[in-house]
Amino acid sequence: MNCGSGAQFGEEWRKAGRATPSHSTLGLAGLSSSRLGTPGKSQRAYLEQTPREVQVELTTEPGKSGLFADHDGYLNSHGLLHMRRLDLSVDGREVHGEETLAALGIENQKRFNRVMDENKLQGIPFTVRFHLHPEVDAQLDLGGTAVSMALRSGEIWVFRAKGRVEMTLENSVYMEKTRLKPRATKQVVLSAVTMDYATRIRWSLAKAQETPSVMRDLERDASEMP
Repeated sequence: MNCGSGAQFGEEWRKAGRATPSHSTLGLAGLSSSRLGTPGKSQRAYLEQTPREVQVELTTEPGKSGLFADHDGYLNSHGLLHMRRLDLSVDGREVHGEETLAALGIENQKRFNRVMDENKLQGIPFTVRFHLHPEVDAQLDLGGTAVSMALRSGEIWVFRAKGRVEMTLENSVYMEKTRLKPRATKQVVLSAVTMDYATRIRWSLAKAQETPSVMRDLERDASEMP
Protein backbone atom coordinates (compact mmCIF):
# COMPACT_ATOMS: atom_id res chain seq x y z
CA MET A 1 0.00 0.00 0.00
CA ASN A 2 0.97 3.67 0.05
CA CYS A 3 0.70 6.16 2.92
CA GLY A 4 -2.49 7.80 1.59
CA SER A 5 -3.11 11.28 0.24
CA GLY A 6 -2.86 13.14 3.56
CA ALA A 7 -4.97 16.01 2.19
CA GLN A 8 -7.36 15.89 5.15
CA PHE A 9 -4.47 16.52 7.56
CA GLY A 10 -3.17 19.74 5.98
CA GLU A 11 -0.94 20.88 3.15
CA GLU A 12 2.32 19.52 4.55
CA TRP A 13 0.86 16.06 4.98
CA ARG A 14 -0.62 16.26 1.49
CA LYS A 15 2.81 17.06 0.02
CA ALA A 16 4.40 14.24 1.99
CA GLY A 17 1.78 11.81 0.75
CA ARG A 18 2.59 12.65 -2.88
CA ALA A 19 6.34 12.11 -2.49
CA THR A 20 7.92 8.95 -3.87
CA PRO A 21 9.10 7.71 -0.40
CA SER A 22 5.42 7.55 0.65
CA HIS A 23 4.75 4.86 -1.95
CA SER A 24 5.80 1.23 -2.24
CA THR A 25 8.40 1.72 -4.92
CA LEU A 26 12.04 2.56 -5.56
CA GLY A 27 13.35 5.99 -4.63
CA LEU A 28 16.70 7.24 -5.84
CA ALA A 29 19.00 9.19 -3.53
CA GLY A 30 16.08 10.46 -1.48
CA LEU A 31 14.48 12.10 -4.52
CA SER A 32 10.99 11.84 -5.94
CA SER A 33 10.53 10.76 -9.55
CA SER A 34 8.36 13.87 -10.06
CA ARG A 35 8.44 17.38 -8.62
CA LEU A 36 5.70 19.46 -7.02
CA GLY A 37 5.31 22.82 -8.75
CA THR A 38 4.47 26.19 -7.23
CA PRO A 39 0.87 26.41 -5.93
CA GLY A 40 -1.48 28.21 -8.31
CA LYS A 41 -4.62 30.24 -7.64
CA SER A 42 -6.26 27.21 -6.10
CA GLN A 43 -3.35 27.05 -3.62
CA ARG A 44 -2.70 23.50 -4.76
CA ALA A 45 0.66 22.38 -6.11
CA TYR A 46 0.53 20.09 -9.11
CA LEU A 47 3.14 17.62 -10.26
CA GLU A 48 5.65 18.81 -12.83
CA GLN A 49 8.86 17.36 -14.24
CA THR A 50 7.11 14.02 -14.34
CA PRO A 51 8.43 10.94 -16.17
CA ARG A 52 8.06 11.44 -19.92
CA GLU A 53 7.84 7.77 -20.75
CA VAL A 54 6.14 5.05 -18.70
CA GLN A 55 5.85 1.59 -20.20
CA VAL A 56 3.75 -1.30 -18.90
CA GLU A 57 3.59 -4.82 -20.29
CA LEU A 58 1.57 -7.78 -18.98
CA THR A 59 3.19 -11.20 -19.17
CA THR A 60 1.84 -14.74 -18.87
CA GLU A 61 3.92 -17.85 -18.32
CA PRO A 62 3.08 -21.37 -17.15
CA GLY A 63 2.17 -21.22 -13.46
CA LYS A 64 2.34 -17.45 -13.13
CA SER A 65 1.28 -14.12 -14.51
CA GLY A 66 3.26 -10.92 -14.33
CA LEU A 67 3.84 -7.29 -15.13
CA PHE A 68 6.86 -5.39 -16.40
CA ALA A 69 7.01 -1.60 -16.10
CA ASP A 70 9.59 1.15 -16.33
CA HIS A 71 9.79 4.95 -16.08
CA ASP A 72 12.39 7.60 -16.85
CA GLY A 73 11.79 9.88 -13.85
CA TYR A 74 15.48 9.72 -12.91
CA LEU A 75 16.85 9.95 -16.43
CA ASN A 76 17.55 13.68 -16.51
CA SER A 77 19.07 13.83 -13.04
CA HIS A 78 21.07 10.56 -12.97
CA GLY A 79 20.78 8.96 -16.40
CA LEU A 80 18.97 6.00 -14.85
CA LEU A 81 15.86 4.11 -15.87
CA HIS A 82 13.87 2.29 -13.17
CA MET A 83 12.46 -1.07 -14.25
CA ARG A 84 10.20 -3.28 -12.13
CA ARG A 85 9.07 -6.83 -12.81
CA LEU A 86 6.35 -8.54 -10.74
CA ASP A 87 5.33 -12.21 -10.99
CA LEU A 88 2.35 -13.72 -9.18
CA SER A 89 1.93 -17.48 -8.84
CA VAL A 90 -1.33 -18.99 -10.05
CA ASP A 91 -2.39 -19.97 -6.52
CA GLY A 92 -1.71 -16.44 -5.21
CA ARG A 93 0.69 -17.63 -2.50
CA GLU A 94 3.88 -16.06 -3.92
CA VAL A 95 4.88 -12.71 -5.41
CA HIS A 96 8.36 -12.24 -6.82
CA GLY A 97 9.73 -8.80 -7.65
CA GLU A 98 12.79 -7.48 -9.43
CA GLU A 99 14.03 -3.88 -9.33
CA THR A 100 16.57 -2.70 -11.91
CA LEU A 101 18.35 0.62 -12.32
CA ALA A 102 20.04 0.95 -15.70
CA ALA A 103 21.95 3.63 -17.59
CA LEU A 104 21.19 2.83 -21.23
CA GLY A 105 23.00 4.58 -24.05
CA ILE A 106 26.13 6.73 -24.17
CA GLU A 107 24.49 10.01 -23.13
CA ASN A 108 22.80 8.48 -20.09
CA GLN A 109 26.01 6.73 -19.10
CA LYS A 110 27.87 10.06 -19.30
CA ARG A 111 25.23 11.60 -17.02
CA PHE A 112 25.57 8.67 -14.62
CA ASN A 113 29.37 9.07 -14.62
CA ARG A 114 29.06 12.77 -13.76
CA VAL A 115 26.89 11.96 -10.74
CA MET A 116 29.34 9.26 -9.68
CA ASP A 117 32.19 11.76 -9.89
CA GLU A 118 30.20 14.23 -7.76
CA ASN A 119 29.73 11.45 -5.20
CA LYS A 120 33.47 10.69 -5.28
CA LEU A 121 32.76 7.26 -6.80
CA GLN A 122 30.93 6.15 -3.65
CA GLY A 123 27.87 5.14 -5.61
CA ILE A 124 24.29 6.40 -5.72
CA PRO A 125 22.14 5.26 -2.80
CA PHE A 126 18.58 4.10 -3.35
CA THR A 127 15.80 2.49 -1.34
CA VAL A 128 12.83 0.30 -2.14
CA ARG A 129 9.98 0.79 0.31
CA PHE A 130 6.98 -1.39 1.10
CA HIS A 131 4.45 0.33 3.36
CA LEU A 132 2.31 -1.98 5.48
CA HIS A 133 -1.24 -1.58 6.76
CA PRO A 134 -1.43 -0.75 10.50
CA GLU A 135 -3.20 -4.05 11.18
CA VAL A 136 -0.22 -6.05 9.89
CA ASP A 137 2.02 -7.26 12.73
CA ALA A 138 5.53 -7.28 11.24
CA GLN A 139 8.89 -8.20 12.71
CA LEU A 140 12.42 -8.85 11.49
CA ASP A 141 13.24 -12.53 11.50
CA LEU A 142 16.09 -14.94 10.71
CA GLY A 143 18.81 -12.54 11.76
CA GLY A 144 17.43 -9.65 9.73
CA THR A 145 17.19 -11.58 6.46
CA ALA A 146 13.38 -11.80 6.46
CA VAL A 147 10.31 -9.97 7.68
CA SER A 148 7.42 -12.02 9.03
CA MET A 149 3.96 -10.49 8.66
CA ALA A 150 0.99 -11.76 10.66
CA LEU A 151 -2.49 -10.80 9.47
CA ARG A 152 -5.63 -10.72 11.58
CA SER A 153 -6.96 -13.60 9.52
CA GLY A 154 -4.19 -15.79 10.94
CA GLU A 155 -2.20 -15.84 7.71
CA ILE A 156 1.59 -15.51 7.93
CA TRP A 157 3.53 -13.98 5.04
CA VAL A 158 7.31 -13.80 4.75
CA PHE A 159 9.24 -11.11 2.87
CA ARG A 160 12.81 -11.79 1.70
CA ALA A 161 15.36 -9.94 -0.45
CA LYS A 162 18.33 -11.04 -2.56
CA GLY A 163 21.39 -9.10 -3.64
CA ARG A 164 23.67 -6.56 -2.00
CA VAL A 165 20.92 -4.97 0.01
CA GLU A 166 20.22 -4.12 3.65
CA MET A 167 16.71 -4.84 4.90
CA THR A 168 15.21 -2.89 7.81
CA LEU A 169 11.79 -2.47 9.38
CA GLU A 170 11.08 1.23 9.93
CA ASN A 171 8.27 3.49 11.09
CA SER A 172 5.67 4.76 8.65
CA VAL A 173 2.19 6.29 8.70
CA TYR A 174 -1.17 5.43 7.19
CA MET A 175 -3.22 8.54 6.41
CA GLU A 176 -6.70 7.07 6.53
CA LYS A 177 -9.52 9.40 5.49
CA THR A 178 -11.85 8.31 8.29
CA ARG A 179 -9.32 9.08 11.06
CA LEU A 180 -8.59 12.34 12.87
CA LYS A 181 -4.83 11.87 12.58
CA PRO A 182 -2.40 9.60 10.73
CA ARG A 183 -2.04 6.08 12.11
CA ALA A 184 1.35 4.70 13.01
CA THR A 185 2.46 1.68 11.00
CA LYS A 186 5.62 0.04 9.62
CA GLN A 187 7.45 -0.21 6.32
CA VAL A 188 9.98 -2.68 4.97
CA VAL A 189 12.94 -0.78 3.53
CA LEU A 190 15.58 -2.21 1.22
CA SER A 191 18.68 0.00 1.06
CA ALA A 192 21.42 -0.40 -1.52
CA VAL A 193 23.91 1.51 -3.68
CA THR A 194 24.22 1.46 -7.45
CA MET A 195 27.81 1.51 -8.65
CA ASP A 196 27.45 0.32 -12.25
CA TYR A 197 25.41 0.96 -15.38
CA ALA A 198 23.04 -1.81 -14.26
CA THR A 199 22.04 -2.75 -10.71
CA ARG A 200 19.42 -5.35 -9.85
CA ILE A 201 17.90 -6.58 -6.60
CA ARG A 202 15.22 -9.22 -6.13
CA TRP A 203 12.61 -9.71 -3.44
CA SER A 204 9.75 -12.07 -2.68
CA LEU A 205 6.60 -12.17 -0.57
CA ALA A 206 5.26 -15.65 0.12
CA LYS A 207 2.70 -17.22 2.39
CA ALA A 208 4.37 -19.34 5.06
CA GLN A 209 4.09 -23.06 4.40
CA GLU A 210 2.38 -23.70 7.73
CA THR A 211 -0.38 -21.23 6.84
CA PRO A 212 -3.45 -23.20 5.67
CA SER A 213 -4.75 -22.70 2.17
CA VAL A 214 -7.92 -20.70 1.74
CA MET A 215 -10.34 -20.54 -1.16
CA ARG A 216 -8.34 -17.98 -3.12
CA ASP A 217 -5.25 -20.23 -2.99
CA LEU A 218 -6.89 -23.03 -4.95
CA GLU A 219 -5.75 -23.35 -8.53
CA ARG A 220 -8.46 -22.68 -11.06
CA ASP A 221 -9.27 -24.97 -13.93
CA ALA A 222 -7.85 -23.82 -17.25
CA SER A 223 -11.40 -23.21 -18.51
CA GLU A 224 -11.90 -20.67 -15.71
CA MET A 225 -8.82 -18.66 -16.57
CA PRO A 226 -9.47 -15.27 -18.27
